[in-house]
Amino acid sequence: MKITSKIGEMITDLSRYIPLSWNNSSLRSWGRIFTYFWGERRQTPSKVNYDVTRTLYRNDGDICLGSGFAKPIVDLQVSFIGLPVVNTENEATNDFLNECIQEYWVAEIQQFMRDAIRDSKTVVRVRRPDILDPLMTLDEAEHCALEIVPPETVTIERNPSNKNIIERAIVRHTMLIVKTQGNPATGQDPVVEEHDILEIVTRENYRFFDQTDNQWMTDLAADNRDGFVPFEEVYHEWDASLQSGQSDYESVLPFMRAFHDVLTQGLQAHKYHSTPKVVLSLQDVAPFIKNNFPEAVDPTTGQIMPHAEISWRGREILFLQTGDDMKFLEAHSVLGDTNTLLEFLIDCICVASETPEWAFMRVSGGTANSDRNAQTVPFLKKIDKKRQGFQRPIQNLLKMVLVMSGMIPVRAKLAWEMARPDDLVVHMQAFQQLVMGLEVALQSGEISDETYMRMIKQFLPAMKSIGQEKKDASRDEQKRQAALPVVQTQTGLPPPEIRNRPVPVGAKQ
Repeated sequence: MKITSKIGEMITDLSRYIPLSWNNSSLRSWGRIFTYFWGERRQTPSKVNYDVTRTLYRNDGDICLGSGFAKPIVDLQVSFIGLPVVNTENEATNDFLNECIQEYWVAEIQQFMRDAIRDSKTVVRVRRPDILDPLMTLDEAEHCALEIVPPETVTIERNPSNKNIIERAIVRHTMLIVKTQGNPATGQDPVVEEHDILEIVTRENYRFFDQTDNQWMTDLAADNRDGFVPFEEVYHEWDASLQSGQSDYESVLPFMRAFHDVLTQGLQAHKYHSTPKVVLSLQDVAPFIKNNFPEAVDPTTGQIMPHAEISWRGREILFLQTGDDMKFLEAHSVLGDTNTLLEFLIDCICVASETPEWAFMRVSGGTANSDRNAQTVPFLKKIDKKRQGFQRPIQNLLKMVLVMSGMIPVRAKLAWEMARPDDLVVHMQAFQQLVMGLEVALQSGEISDETYMRMIKQFLPAMKSIGQEKKDASRDEQKRQAALPVVQTQTGLPPPEIRNRPVPVGAKQ
């Protein structure tokens, strides 16, 4: 086991030093490591190079003039994905889980979405706050907390017969250990050493091993009372052929490199062509120097000094004699063609990343709304795809916090908000038309109450099961009936304000 782990770490470290090329394979460490050592390529799982993706996101690499597109590509998706709303059969459970997502886990959920889209994978850990923390509140302890762990520092081992069960997780930490406290009275500073610590989490306990001192840290060991390993691997667009997720930078990286090269060449050309050259046609050089550069003339002899130097700095006006001529020689710039090529590369980046051009603040005043909507529709479809991919990890995290809080785990249903406010208006109009048609079909006896509610539930994700909704609707109707005043008229009929009240859907006349 140790030899295998060391070989895996060696391969991962060597893959970081593979030189970047023009294609997107520079983001992945493939079986070419085996090609380098043994001369044959094996079908090994590929892995995204996290150093490259994070460098692109921060825009501090060797293609910084083109990787500025990397951050908007990821951040815009996270903003449009938003946060889900939880719905179960229990109202108390709904309130508890929605508080976790909407109040206590907001930053962490956005962070693991960002990291997964950028790096193809991230690891989320569920923690219960330390009871010894004097600033911890009861609500924080009950709702637990999420911690985003870099995937390269975690090794997860799953059950061979059930891949959903994590048997063990090993987390590598770097801790500062105080060896000697020092003495402030004598000015002696404390001695601190950096140690590599392995945290081994199993379904039974938590243990820590100091690799630097090669000993177990028994004072940090603790029992795992939850009965499971509280880690969740979040893959972005899992690909079975790669045995890993995919980064959104893989398809767009070549175009960002091309944009960087073209812009670099354009800036160099602009720097060269932006400085004009002076062309002088003089009949006699000596009078020109005496009139414009007197510092080069010897005041005693009135002649130009040998090896004298002149400077053009601060010379805004030059005096010429009759017959002299001066003009500026300016080279023609190629920036016009560069601008056209850069616009084409921006279009390529938008197409490859499935990101509309308005995400990069590139919208002209005359752009038609139809063109913008044409770019937005595929982007919204992409957002729906991302939401479906992140739905299962969020459900697993919710099940973990339920178990940690002493509740029964349930698979909650997630409903996402509208990506655009304009879509909410269209959605409500479609819902209104549907309800009107269903009312007619129900009253004519063409559909049943259950079909009616199933159709409405497609537009109202917060609805419970059909049976529970019927019970709740009947209970609410009884409350409304009890709240109405009982008034009898001379005819023995209820007053008009009660007699003319609309009959609930599905109720008998």
